[in-house]
Amino acid sequence: MISHHVHHSKSDEPGDPYNAFGGFLYCFLADVNHQPIAKDLSEADYNRVKLLMCHTGVKANTYEQYKRWGSYVNPGRAVLSWVLNWAFWYGVFYLLGGNALACTLFGAAGFWGVGVRTFNYEGHGKGSGVQREGIDFNNKDKSVNQIWPGFVAGEWHNNHHLFPKSARSGFKPMQLDLAWQYIRLMNRLGAVSSYKDNKKQFLDLYYLPELQRKKELAAIKVTLAKVK
Repeated sequence: MISHHVHHSKSDEPGDPYNAFGGFLYCFLADVNHQPIAKDLSEADYNRVKLLMCHTGVKANTYEQYKRWGSYVNPGRAVLSWVLNWAFWYGVFYLLGGNALACTLFGAAGFWGVGVRTFNYEGHGKGSGVQREGIDFNNKDKSVNQIWPGFVAGEWHNNHHLFPKSARSGFKPMQLDLAWQYIRLMNRLGAVSSYKDNKKQFLDLYYLPELQRKKELAAIKVTLAKVK
């Protein structure tokens, strides 16, 4: 999450842990070679990090613990959480279908965990200018909207960079956003207390003006055709 904030503030610039200009391996190995939290933050800067993370529910180290461990989360708590999480889900899958089902689903999760590392490289056009007019409205970086990540994860990446705090990123018609549907369901069930939805702002600021521009261009072409 911390690296995600950095990615948005320095997208495709020096200091971005997922800078597509750095190449495939730069993005793929982000967590091990340039994503870890800095170990020399002042107390004021560390408190800023805590503010950025407070909405996640992750319990933070105190500043003294951060200086000792060099991490945002206590290592012991992180390992215990990981063990309990895996034990719970392996137990659930084992009860449903035995070791075969549990190993299959854990293997699929592992495959996804490795594959998703390629996303920011692909999601920023591999550092190339592949944005499309009328589809990618944020031109402050190289992020692009892609059908496959959009459909399977609600990750319409250019839209996400346009409104990074919006729970919904599938703004245009036909941009299926299953993650948003899940968040909205959890809100109705009481598991999510609040969220932001910037679809109206997107439509008013970008989509509707683009439609109007296309209509005006079409009208001009018709007029020119009649003149000829």
